[in-house]
This record gives sequence, C-alpha cells and structure tokens, in this order.
Amino acid sequence: MMTAAGETTAGRPRDSRIDTAVLAAARELLADVGYADLTLTAVAARAQTSVPAVRRRWPSKAHIVHHAVFPTERLTVPPDENSTLADEVAGVVDNCAAVVSDPAMRRAITGLLSDLAADKDLERELSTRMNSVVSGDLGARFVAAARRDGTTLRLDPSMVAEVAFGATLMTAVMHGAEGLDARWRAQMTAMLLAGG
Repeated sequence: MMTAAGETTAGRPRDSRIDTAVLAAARELLADVGYADLTLTAVAARAQTSVPAVRRRWPSKAHIVHHAVFPTERLTVPPDENSTLADEVAGVVDNCAAVVSDPAMRRAITGLLSDLAADKDLERELSTRMNSVVSGDLGARFVAAARRDGTTLRLDPSMVAEVAFGATLMTAVMHGAEGLDARWRAQMTAMLLAGG
C-alpha cells in the first residue's frame, strides 16, 4: 500500500485517521511554536498516537512539515470542466495566497528551506513530490482550458505556479497576509496571463 509519504509498504493498511490527526497536529504546533521548536514527540502527543506511528509515515521532521503545510489537496484547486485559462491562472494565484496565508506555513518555511538546502537528497525527494502533484495537474488543466478558449497554450504551467508562489511569498514577507487581497490577486493573475 502507499503511505502518506509516498512509500509502498506491505501488510495491514494504515489507519488514515492517524495520518489526518498527525498532519493537523503538526499544523497546529507549527502555528504555535514554529519549525525549530517542533518535535515529533509533541506532534505524536497532540495527535494521540506514538512517535513510531509518526515515523512509519514520515521519516523526518522535514517530511512531516512538507506534507502538513503543502498537503496534496491544497496544491491544486478542484477541477472545473467549464474553466477558462484565466480561471485556471486565477485559481493558482488564489491557492498560493491561501497556502502562504496559513500561519503554520509562514512559520515553517524558513526552517524547512534551511533543512532542504542542507540535504540535497531530501530536497530532491520533496521537490519531486511537489512537482509531480502540481505539474501533472496543471499541465492537463491548462491545455484543456486553452482548448475551450479556442487558443494555443503559450503559458508554461510550472512557471506560472513557481512565479505565483514566489511572488505570493515575497508579498507576504513585505506586507503580511493582508497584502494578498483581491486586488493584488487580480493584478498577479493579469500579469501572469500577459506573460503568455
């Protein structure tokens, strides 16, 4: 079977309620204490499980934090078979704003990036996880939306996601989450669309 960390295991299926509880506990603790002071012991206690149960799912603090602040369901927006390309780009921007506005993510990002920079194998592994979710989903959606619009797709979906996330993160650093308001998101969407 496949674990939350993307590893295949044999034997009895894992209890998905533990996965959910552990990720929720990690997000709560990140918002409370930040990345440096987060421990797997505290996460396990808050999730009412054991450290070995946590480690069976995520082998390190960086793994659990990556899954907690970048959960698969938040990396993409729900599909809409009637969406235009502008709708899809706006969805990317809105989703980036939602992720970056999360207090847990904002307290985790510097510590997580530091750990990834110090461990190239870990960086590759977690980057691959993010890219496989974002690139695969967005590529198909952008192509379908352009087809519905009757246009040729000139935007690189991965580049749209990277630019949107980078700009969103920088805006939050400079202006706080309040800077990611509707006006900012509309301007960012228009700028990304103009790049195509």
